[in-house]
Amino acid sequence: MKKYTALSILTCLFLFFDRLAQADLNDGLVAYYPFNDNANDESGNGNHWIVNRASLTKDRFGNFDSAYNFQDNASDHNCAAL
Repeated sequence: MKKYTALSILTCLFLFFDRLAQADLNDGLVAYYPFNDNANDESGNGNHWIVNRASLTKDRFGNFDSAYNFQDNASDHNCAAL
């Protein structure tokens, strides 16, 4: 009987702490830029940008349009908020 009681308590503790470990990724989210051919904020907060002198390219894993390629001199790259 003690074995089943201990097992029940451990199961309840596991379920309780499992719920605490889950986080809401949208809680406190300021902006979300998914690299979808523009610099618009997809979080709904309206933090849109204009990207100058950069173009979308392949990332290090070969995924197209998943990284920015900055041309020219690196010191004159900028992004402007709308």
